[in-house]
Amino acid sequence: MRVHVVRSVVVGALAVGAALTVAACATLSEKDCLQGDWRAIGYIDGADGRPMSRIEDHAKACQKSGVTPDMSLYAQGRDQGLTRYCTEANGFRVGREGHAYVGVCPPPVEPEFLGGYADGERIHAAESRLSSARSDLSSADARADKRARQADGVEDELRNPKLTDEQTRELRDRLQRLRRERREAIEDGRRAEFAIRDAEREVDDLKARYAPRYGWW
Repeated sequence: MRVHVVRSVVVGALAVGAALTVAACATLSEKDCLQGDWRAIGYIDGADGRPMSRIEDHAKACQKSGVTPDMSLYAQGRDQGLTRYCTEANGFRVGREGHAYVGVCPPPVEPEFLGGYADGERIHAAESRLSSARSDLSSADARADKRARQADGVEDELRNPKLTDEQTRELRDRLQRLRRERREAIEDGRRAEFAIRDAEREVDDLKARYAPRYGWW
């Protein structure tokens, strides 16, 4: 009987979840409110790690429909959803994806979830550093290329025989500045390359460390 109830909740949750994807602003659509499958709605929120206060948002969304949430059914569904959320493996996923944890797991299972969450956070931090270093390299390369093109343009201008002495001095000063900025950009790119190598090594080490426990991702 219990298995049948849980299966019914999951099936209902999938249907409600598809509808929630459409409702971007309000937490529930009018159809969801009128159908009133509060157990399924609670299950989705629990599986997503939502706090109990989430039902207040649902109540606001359903005001225009004249529907009041069933707190008891919602809480039952949410508790079932939390059993799916509050695992070590899911904690690892939540931390690795950079999502916040809002203290929803019951005390008996929270330490296990938090252990996975801390491991996931280490992966997220390392991957963030790698992404940032790659972005820095791309930015430095683009800046160096731009300064090189600008310097080429100034060199072309300097070939103009009609330039005055003042114009020539200004162009040469600008050329010198552009060349200096290009060198600085190239140096920034070299530092970014070193940072990328360090971050890649850190990510690989963490993957090798955690893959036996959590699997590859």
